[in-house]
Amino acid sequence: MKRLSIAVILFLSVIGTYANPLSRKDEPDFIGVDNFNRQFPNATAINYKVKGQFTEVNFDWNGLHLQAYYDREGNSLATTRSIDKNTLPLTVQVHLKKDYPNAVITDAIEYIDSTDGLSYYVTVASDKCTYLLHVSTSGDCSVFKKMKH
Repeated sequence: MKRLSIAVILFLSVIGTYANPLSRKDEPDFIGVDNFNRQFPNATAINYKVKGQFTEVNFDWNGLHLQAYYDREGNSLATTRSIDKNTLPLTVQVHLKKDYPNAVITDAIEYIDSTDGLSYYVTVASDKCTYLLHVSTSGDCSVFKKMKH
């Protein structure tokens, strides 16, 4: 179930879905809003959408554009943000270059899970395939999804 939740969250983040505007101008009203307000005080440009088993919240906070995800009970699942491939930790870049020498990094997402902490989801493209990789901060990679061209 956790892997399915992560897959859904990641898929929606990667394809760049944007949530619907708030129904009330400045007052978010979704299950988990109390947790959201504690985690991200002074967040602005808040948009949210309920997507099956979770709620996705897109917002700006401290100069960053973030996405936070909450389960049906309002518990925090994860927080993500797109990052520049050049800001990936050096250990991650070295491992990716070693494991996928002919591939090009096309996208990178910083993923903070309430259980496992910080990791990255990185899309690398080669001539024959595109891979969505789950990468730990130490650089350990696992293929999350393989997409043939």
